[in-house]
Amino acid sequence: MIPTLVVAGMLVAVAVVGASPRQKAQPPAPAEPHIVTVLFRALLADGRPFADVRPEDVELKVDGRVRTLGSLQFVQPGSGEAAAAKSELPQPFATNMSGPPLRDTIFVVEDDSIAASMAEAVKDAIQQYLGALAPQDRVGLVTIPRGGLNVGLTTDREKIRSAIAALSGRAARSETDADAACRTRQVLDALMNVFRGAAGGSPATIVVFGGGLTPPMIYEMSRMTNTPNLCEIRAKDYDEVELVMLGAPVSVNVIQVPDPTGSGAAASTSQTQGLEHLAGITGNRVLRLVGASSEAMTRLAASNSAYYRATFAAQDSERNGIIRPLSVKVNRPDVEVLSRPRVAIPPAHGSKRGAKAASPRDMLRVGDLYRDLPLRAGAYISREGSADKARVVIMVEPMEATASLKAAAVGLYDEKGKLVVQATADQESLARTPPMIAAVAKMGTYRMRVAATDAAGRAGAVDSVLDVKLTGEGPLTMSSLVLGVAEEGRFAGRMQFYDEPTAVAYLEIYGVPKGELSAELQLAGLEGGPPAVRGAMRITGEPSEDQHVALGGIPIGALPPGDLVVRAIVSLDGVPVGAVTRTLRKAER
Repeated sequence: MIPTLVVAGMLVAVAVVGASPRQKAQPPAPAEPHIVTVLFRALLADGRPFADVRPEDVELKVDGRVRTLGSLQFVQPGSGEAAAAKSELPQPFATNMSGPPLRDTIFVVEDDSIAASMAEAVKDAIQQYLGALAPQDRVGLVTIPRGGLNVGLTTDREKIRSAIAALSGRAARSETDADAACRTRQVLDALMNVFRGAAGGSPATIVVFGGGLTPPMIYEMSRMTNTPNLCEIRAKDYDEVELVMLGAPVSVNVIQVPDPTGSGAAASTSQTQGLEHLAGITGNRVLRLVGASSEAMTRLAASNSAYYRATFAAQDSERNGIIRPLSVKVNRPDVEVLSRPRVAIPPAHGSKRGAKAASPRDMLRVGDLYRDLPLRAGAYISREGSADKARVVIMVEPMEATASLKAAAVGLYDEKGKLVVQATADQESLARTPPMIAAVAKMGTYRMRVAATDAAGRAGAVDSVLDVKLTGEGPLTMSSLVLGVAEEGRFAGRMQFYDEPTAVAYLEIYGVPKGELSAELQLAGLEGGPPAVRGAMRITGEPSEDQHVALGGIPIGALPPGDLVVRAIVSLDGVPVGAVTRTLRKAER
């Protein structure tokens, strides 16, 4: 027999902590740290992402000083948990993510510096990159600086291919230094607009094709020149581009398109230096489009298929908008790290020194979105002593494996939007895996908000609809079906599974059975579909008792990542009298 743990009404209760009537005055709290996010890639020798970087492997320095990682997450847009989230089955839990991570790629073609004879090479290179993307990955294409083509992010490949077919090279046969500088200024302005457009979206890869750019002129040399140039390019012009880029979640790759005729901008050594300067602020190397591009573009697409998201806490004195040197190293053999060379810590914008960040209870009292801390949360209903009430047990956990919760609370809101139930997790509940909160509510439909903060000071809140009721209308009613694992002979709930060999299903059955009570556990690929696996559940409790527990195991070790439906069918004398379902999600670590 597997003794039960905190998952439903009969299980060990989770403490509900409220504010004490009298509390001693506390000294002002120090300022909450500002959490800064850094994106970087870790690549193997063949260009593929390395997916096994651990927090202890990473050395992150800002201004030459080692920073403590608040969290580290491997993100592979369009696969893993994100792909599972596209399942047509009911979601096994709610999250505060705006949607599954998307893989977005924007091709930027600076056609005024690309020779007409190289247009086909650019088209082929983009097509090769497209071939390495999945159908659900979004792609955009824009030409600069004059903007003849502008296709927003889309999964419509025909639309993108039509835009690719319309590309052409417009480079002049000859270009003076002054003309090149003016074109460069227009290009830098256009790139800033592209970065600004990506600032509010998902992390995106931007691939820039160009023949060349004018590098920044040393200030003393610009003062010595006898020829005035209204389009003079200085280091501050590239600095402005970097500042805008640092405000957007983008990885920028620069591809030089040389002119084989030796004319135009691409023929100038200094124009190559300009592209290298642009690539330098992105943290990536310049690639040259020479000969067959298939292998190079496929490798580039593979290297951009995943990234790491790391966080650290900035000091209050650092929140002044100054760009600071950044260094990311990974202590693993044969792994190359690519990251931006600098990071911008946003200014405080008038926040008062010592201001306190939102607590979970604060987040219950407002409707604001809190997504700095990605969370998943699920609710489970079981019987309470009163006929018109039920016990609600909420599991909540960070979606990042390296994060841990510092505080958590739950609120239930009625149809008028009034907060009618709230509860806070104590430290013992937060120490569980996953952390849990318990509350008691009247039967009915509510909006549920689960709010939490982590050890790094980040805040997150998950909103969902919750139907508080038991399942079944006849002599027997049932709790929610809870999925979990057996740990040292005890049941522990889980919202998501990874490499566990077996999932355990737990169900409470209420009412004195008038006949032989039995339950069958089924695993199916579709809701209402035929079971692929089925087996009897073990029933605990005496026949005369009005509460029984059904337990069953499901082998999942050999299953691929994805969603499956788990059904528990309850029967009396072999005749089904009720059923409860729950979606089981298996994901890659």
